[in-house]
Amino acid sequence: MRSRTTAGVVIALAALSAVAACDMIKGGAGKQDTTTVAPKAGAGTAAAVAKSDSVGGVPAVPGDSAARAAAAADTGEVEMYPPQARQGGVLYAFARGLGMAIPRCTWKGEPLPCYSINGGVLATVPLPADEAAGTFTLTFDRPNGRITRQVVVNERAFDRELVFLDEERYALLKRTRDIARDARAVRGILAGESAERRWTGRWGEPLPAAKSSGYGVERFYYPASDSSRAISLGSSARTRGTFATDTSEARAQGAPGWRHAGVDIPAARGARVAAPAGAIVADVGDYTLTGTTVVLDHGQGVFTAYFHLDSALVQKGDVVRAGKVIGRVGESGLATGPHLHYGVYVHGRDVDPAAWRDMPGFARGDSAAVAQGR
Repeated sequence: MRSRTTAGVVIALAALSAVAACDMIKGGAGKQDTTTVAPKAGAGTAAAVAKSDSVGGVPAVPGDSAARAAAAADTGEVEMYPPQARQGGVLYAFARGLGMAIPRCTWKGEPLPCYSINGGVLATVPLPADEAAGTFTLTFDRPNGRITRQVVVNERAFDRELVFLDEERYALLKRTRDIARDARAVRGILAGESAERRWTGRWGEPLPAAKSSGYGVERFYYPASDSSRAISLGSSARTRGTFATDTSEARAQGAPGWRHAGVDIPAARGARVAAPAGAIVADVGDYTLTGTTVVLDHGQGVFTAYFHLDSALVQKGDVVRAGKVIGRVGESGLATGPHLHYGVYVHGRDVDPAAWRDMPGFARGDSAAVAQGR
C-alpha cells in the first residue's frame, strides 16, 4: 500500500493509495537530420573544432570560417531521436555512412559503446533519472576527424512516495549487508557489454495489455505502525541510490529509500511473464529486495530485469526468443502485493521502459526502416 507526497509537505495518512501513475515518455513523431561537420586534416587549432548542431531546441553553435570550410567536404549525416531528450529517456543517434571496423563514440567526454549497423554507427545513450539535465556533447570518431553534436537533456519531474510495510517486510531493510552483496552481483551483470545483438524489430511487452507506472519515483519505506500518524518528508530527505543496485552497507539516515529504476506492472499471481525480445538468460537468482529475479542479456549493452517473481521458468545460459515465457508473477522480496517490476538497462544505466519501447526504426535494426528514413 502506498501514498505520495512532495518535498516539504506533511502527509496525513488516513488511507493509503496504490502505486501512482507514471509520466510515460512519448517521443515526438519527427526526426532530426543534420549535416555533420568535422575538422580538416591538419586543422590543429581549437577554432577548427567541428560545428555542433543541437537536439532539444537550442540553436546550433556557429563555427568559424575553418569549420565552415570543413563542412563543405563532409557529407555525413546524423539522425537523432527523440527531438526532445529528457531525463529518464534514451537518446538514439545514427551516423549514416560511417563505416568503421571498430566504432568509437563519447558522451560527456567519456567513452560510450557504439556499434556498426546498416551502413552506419548507432550510439544509444541512457539518460537515467538520477543524472542532471543540461547540455552535453556526443561524438563519433571518423578517419578524417570527429562528428560532434551538442545535446540538450531536459528536466523531468519525478514523484516521491511513502510505502508502509508490515513487520516481516520491513525487517528486510535491516539486512544491509545482504542488500549490498546482492546489489554488487546485479550491477556486475548489468555492466556487461557483448558485441552480438540478439534481437531485431519492435519490442514486445512482458505482460499482455499491461499498464505500468513508477519509473524514477523516490520511495521511502516506513513500518506499517507509522501509517496512523502524520509524516513529514522534508526537502532534505534523500534516497540512498537506485533500487536493487545500492551497494552501501551502512544504515540509511532517516527513512530507508531508493529511487525506482523500473516500472511496476500489476498482475495476478501466476501470470506468465514473457521475454520482450531475443536474449540470453544472464541471471536467475533469489535476492533480498528483488526476490526471485530473472535478468536477460539482449546484447550490445541492453539488459532487462524481472523482479518479485513467484517462479522462474528459465535457467542461466538459456537462449530465449521474443514471447518465450520466462517466469510467473509473484510478490517475493520487497513487494506489497503481486506485480511485476520490469526494468530496462542500457550500458549499465536504467531507463524508462516506455522510452526504450519508443525506439525509432534505425535503432531497431530494421534495414527497410533505415533505408526509408523512419
